[in-house]
Amino acid sequence: MRAATVSFVDDDPTQIGRDIAAELCELLGRAPELVLMFSAARYDHARVLAGLYERLPTVRVVGCSSFGEINSEEALSGSVTAMGIAAEGTPFATFVAPDISGDTRGAGRAFAAEVQAFAPDLLIVFPDGLKVNSTQFLLGLQDVLGDRFPIIGGVAADEGAFERTCELFDREVHSGGAVGVAFKGVVQLVTAARSGWMPIGSLRTCTRVEGGNVLLEIDGQPALELYRTYLGPRAGEMPAVSAEFPIGVVGGVAGSQRLADDEILLLRGIRRIDEPRRALVFGGDLPEGAQVRMTRATKADVIQGADEAGAKVCAALPRPTIAFFFDCMARKIVLGPRYKDELRATFARLGPDVPKVGFYTFGELSPVEGTTMHHEETFTIALLQA
Repeated sequence: MRAATVSFVDDDPTQIGRDIAAELCELLGRAPELVLMFSAARYDHARVLAGLYERLPTVRVVGCSSFGEINSEEALSGSVTAMGIAAEGTPFATFVAPDISGDTRGAGRAFAAEVQAFAPDLLIVFPDGLKVNSTQFLLGLQDVLGDRFPIIGGVAADEGAFERTCELFDREVHSGGAVGVAFKGVVQLVTAARSGWMPIGSLRTCTRVEGGNVLLEIDGQPALELYRTYLGPRAGEMPAVSAEFPIGVVGGVAGSQRLADDEILLLRGIRRIDEPRRALVFGGDLPEGAQVRMTRATKADVIQGADEAGAKVCAALPRPTIAFFFDCMARKIVLGPRYKDELRATFARLGPDVPKVGFYTFGELSPVEGTTMHHEETFTIALLQA
């Protein structure tokens, strides 16, 4: 397998598609069989794909809209970034669920049944970021594929408007669904997920949760009031300030055991607040009974978390075929002008010859101790040898 990544910014989305096709063919020395595409939400994705297919009429495309894009050199904003893959004997198959509604976990099972028939070694998946319960979709995938089956990916995003995200599949543009690509012949996969946020304060329990992601009570108290008390003088900055202070989960999640008090299993970022019900609404599920702690981090802590993840995987697999990055949009917001900094150390370790691609997400899918979980505000990286 060989890969190359390109990025373009242009007022003409059709021309972007043409340019992507031309440059990928030049870099690979042949037409790619597969293109992974991550595009700023502002673009007319149908026109980008139309331009791509003028030059590459048989290519398979899987991707989604993004809050920011990552190519082999840096993190970007407002681009269309695409990785072309020349499979060269590595079997792959692409999958789409155009519209997931109602029973999200059931939709995950149906998607997984198609994947399972291919008998792959790895699934990369991109569910919708606003209309799909990504936690339940992941659990549905695992109901069929198993808890230990390697699943990575990111939740489709827009540019912070939280209005509409898109999933790209060949010439099609969907919203409210999921797309994915599965590979056989994966020799080795190494993953890491780190946030940099540190737990503070006492251990608490989510005592009342509705619909999986609406936290009504913590330790029997209204969740919003308790969270505001924790924020102190910064409570008046809600909901914007919430990106800086996610909730850290240390136990009580399916497939996991409670961790030590100074460890965080995963983070939950607050998507919005429900004033009438004094509740916190999250992007991912937070089970009733989950044990949580409040968290905080400096910009340096956030960058260090990414550096630790990169150091871990690069030590385990120093010469990968491809590097995938799925990074939370909240980290980009928190870091501000320094958002590119959290990639620099890992890119330096990998070197310029390793093809890299990824995007800033509304949630990340990455294994923790062998079981894939739906993260938020987390830097995830996957190195693939195929």
